[in-house]
Order: sequence, then C-alpha cells, then structure tokens
Amino acid sequence: MRTGIAWMIAACLVTACGLPTDPLPAEPAEGAMEKGPVFISSTELLLLESFPVQVNLHVKGSLPTPCHTPVWSVSGPDEKGRIIVDLRSEAPAGLACAEVLQDLDLTIPLGSFSEADYTVYLNGEAVGEVRLP
Repeated sequence: MRTGIAWMIAACLVTACGLPTDPLPAEPAEGAMEKGPVFISSTELLLLESFPVQVNLHVKGSLPTPCHTPVWSVSGPDEKGRIIVDLRSEAPAGLACAEVLQDLDLTIPLGSFSEADYTVYLNGEAVGEVRLP
C-alpha cells in the first residue's frame, strides 16, 4: 500500500513539474506595430508662397530607436479654430533594435488656406497660430 501511495505522489510531482505554470508569451502577429513616443525639441510653422497659402508644420526631435518611424494625423480646422496634429512613432512589434535615439526632421502638411485664423496644436500643446487676411 505504501508503494501505491508513493507512486501516486511521484506521479503528481512529475506532472506538476513537467507543466509550465505560466503560458508562453504569444508571438506578435505579423505586421503588428507597437506605438512609441516622439521627443520634440522644436517646431516651426511654415507658410509657403502660393495661393492659396500652403501651411506646414516643421518638427525636429528624436525617435526612441532607429527602428521607429513617425506616424501622424491632422484634423481640423474645427469650429473652435484649432488644427490638431497627433504625432507618435511606431516600430514592428517584437523587433530587436539598438536602444539609441534617432534624429527626426519632419515636415507635416496642414493644408492650404486663403483665409485663416487658427491655432495649431501638436500632441495637445499649442505650437503656433496661422493668421491670413
């Protein structure tokens, strides 16, 4: 009888030790991207000599790694006279990359305007105004 109990205990220990307690991390889906920040050092609104006037936002700064690429969206102008720019970075999920900042020098087109009285926001902060007659 002792051998039967000993075998049961041994079988339970082998079974418990042989199974992983935490599931293995899932491989990222192919094409999956992870979001990252953009470290902004300066911004400048550029008004191009054209009619209607083309407005661009020039941004300088850094990306978290050389594997990150800038991604942005522009909305507006809205009823409150705001042009809202959302700027972030993306990199392929699970990609091993050097942990070194990558320089960023980017021009984002905001639109063409014959008349304007707008404030431009970048990632929630006002960065300039566009005033055209």
